[in-house]
Amino acid sequence: MKNDIVREPINLNRINAPLTEKVYTQFSHQVRGALLDLYYGGYNIPLRLLGSTSQIDAFIKALSREKRYMDSYMKNGLNNHQTMTNRYELDAAVKKFELETGLKWPFKN
Repeated sequence: MKNDIVREPINLNRINAPLTEKVYTQFSHQVRGALLDLYYGGYNIPLRLLGSTSQIDAFIKALSREKRYMDSYMKNGLNNHQTMTNRYELDAAVKKFELETGLKWPFKN
Protein backbone atom coordinates (compact mmCIF):
# COMPACT_ATOMS: atom_id res chain seq x y z
CA MET A 1 0.00 0.00 0.00
CA LYS A 2 1.36 3.41 -0.98
CA ASN A 3 1.52 6.07 1.68
CA ASP A 4 0.06 9.29 0.24
CA ILE A 5 0.63 11.40 3.34
CA VAL A 6 3.23 14.11 2.82
CA ARG A 7 4.28 16.36 5.66
CA GLU A 8 4.56 20.07 5.09
CA PRO A 9 8.15 21.06 4.34
CA ILE A 10 10.35 21.89 7.32
CA ASN A 11 12.11 25.14 6.49
CA LEU A 12 15.54 25.31 8.11
CA ASN A 13 16.53 28.54 6.40
CA ARG A 14 15.46 30.97 9.11
CA ILE A 15 18.86 32.33 10.13
CA ASN A 16 18.13 35.86 8.85
CA ALA A 17 14.39 35.89 9.59
CA PRO A 18 12.89 36.92 12.92
CA LEU A 19 12.10 33.87 15.02
CA THR A 20 8.61 34.46 16.37
CA GLU A 21 6.87 32.19 18.85
CA LYS A 22 4.51 31.00 16.10
CA VAL A 23 7.39 30.03 13.79
CA TYR A 24 9.23 28.26 16.61
CA THR A 25 6.08 26.39 17.73
CA GLN A 26 5.36 25.23 14.19
CA PHE A 27 8.98 24.14 13.71
CA SER A 28 8.94 22.34 17.05
CA HIS A 29 5.79 20.38 16.15
CA GLN A 30 7.18 19.43 12.74
CA VAL A 31 10.45 18.18 14.24
CA ARG A 32 8.63 16.29 17.00
CA GLY A 33 6.56 14.51 14.33
CA ALA A 34 9.68 13.66 12.32
CA LEU A 35 11.43 12.37 15.44
CA LEU A 36 8.48 10.18 16.37
CA ASP A 37 8.42 8.79 12.83
CA LEU A 38 12.12 7.99 13.13
CA TYR A 39 11.77 6.49 16.60
CA TYR A 40 8.86 4.25 15.70
CA GLY A 41 10.29 2.61 12.61
CA GLY A 42 11.75 5.13 10.23
CA TYR A 43 10.49 7.78 7.89
CA ASN A 44 7.35 6.14 6.55
CA ILE A 45 5.89 9.56 5.86
CA PRO A 46 7.86 11.54 3.26
CA LEU A 47 9.75 14.42 4.82
CA ARG A 48 10.65 17.57 2.89
CA LEU A 49 13.40 19.80 4.21
CA LEU A 50 14.16 23.26 2.84
CA GLY A 51 17.55 24.80 3.48
CA SER A 52 21.19 24.68 2.50
CA THR A 53 23.10 21.42 2.41
CA SER A 54 24.90 22.25 5.65
CA GLN A 55 21.60 23.14 7.38
CA ILE A 56 19.98 19.88 6.28
CA ASP A 57 23.05 17.86 7.31
CA ALA A 58 23.05 19.54 10.72
CA PHE A 59 19.32 18.83 11.14
CA ILE A 60 19.65 15.14 10.21
CA LYS A 61 22.65 14.72 12.50
CA ALA A 62 20.89 16.37 15.44
CA LEU A 63 17.77 14.29 14.84
CA SER A 64 19.72 11.03 14.67
CA ARG A 65 21.73 11.97 17.78
CA GLU A 66 18.45 12.70 19.58
CA LYS A 67 17.20 9.22 18.70
CA ARG A 68 20.47 7.60 19.75
CA TYR A 69 20.33 9.40 23.09
CA MET A 70 16.70 8.39 23.68
CA ASP A 71 17.43 4.76 22.82
CA SER A 72 20.41 4.67 25.19
CA TYR A 73 18.42 6.37 27.94
CA MET A 74 15.60 3.81 27.63
CA LYS A 75 17.99 0.86 27.51
CA ASN A 76 20.69 1.88 30.01
CA GLY A 77 19.28 4.64 32.19
CA LEU A 78 20.45 8.19 32.67
CA ASN A 79 23.61 7.56 34.71
CA ASN A 80 25.12 5.09 32.23
CA HIS A 81 28.44 6.01 30.59
CA GLN A 82 27.12 5.31 27.06
CA THR A 83 24.03 7.44 27.69
CA MET A 84 26.21 10.33 28.83
CA THR A 85 28.47 9.95 25.78
CA ASN A 86 25.40 10.05 23.55
CA ARG A 87 24.22 13.15 25.41
CA TYR A 88 27.51 14.96 24.73
CA GLU A 89 27.29 14.01 21.05
CA LEU A 90 23.70 15.28 20.97
CA ASP A 91 24.71 18.57 22.59
CA ALA A 92 27.45 19.08 19.97
CA ALA A 93 25.06 18.28 17.10
CA VAL A 94 22.41 20.64 18.53
CA LYS A 95 24.94 23.46 18.87
CA LYS A 96 26.01 23.02 15.24
CA PHE A 97 22.37 22.94 14.11
CA GLU A 98 21.56 26.13 16.00
CA LEU A 99 24.60 27.91 14.53
CA GLU A 100 23.78 26.76 10.99
CA THR A 101 20.09 27.67 11.05
CA GLY A 102 19.55 30.30 13.73
CA LEU A 103 16.76 28.09 15.11
CA LYS A 104 16.67 26.69 18.62
CA TRP A 105 16.52 22.91 18.77
CA PRO A 106 13.04 22.05 20.02
CA PHE A 107 14.06 19.46 22.62
CA LYS A 108 15.96 20.72 25.64
CA ASN A 109 16.39 18.97 28.99
